[in-house]
Amino acid sequence: MDINITIRKATQDEIHWVNEQYQRVGFKLSNFESDMIAIALVDDQKVGVGRIQKITEFDAELGGMYVNPGFRGVGLADKIVTFLVENALQYRHVYCLPFAHLASFYKKFGFDEVNDVEVPDMVLSKHHWCNEIYEHKTLLFVKSNFTPSQRCAD
Repeated sequence: MDINITIRKATQDEIHWVNEQYQRVGFKLSNFESDMIAIALVDDQKVGVGRIQKITEFDAELGGMYVNPGFRGVGLADKIVTFLVENALQYRHVYCLPFAHLASFYKKFGFDEVNDVEVPDMVLSKHHWCNEIYEHKTLLFVKSNFTPSQRCAD
């Protein structure tokens, strides 16, 4: 059975649907003005969502990944993350707070544990909050969008 998968940016009139998905799973709600939101569609039906939240001019956070249970296992999360990562190249660092059991999933997109990067307070406090609220351990990952020569120039 072939399915038609589309990943695209959300429109302003879809923010209510986006936030309904996040309310279902207890995620922070999205703000259309500050978040770049991706929606996954299967045969034109909205079935998944993810976002890039701007933190500073140089930093953002990938998060809010959610695929409706009936549509899991067909690669939608991969396609949403790919779309978001490709649309976040203007940021020097993109942080991610994955549950520990999803570490290998995010590593294949270039995310890894934070080592020598100064993490914005907003991300640190959210990481702490996630570990207080969720039953699964939450990790602190980062993907750097610059080459080693750009790093030396900083």
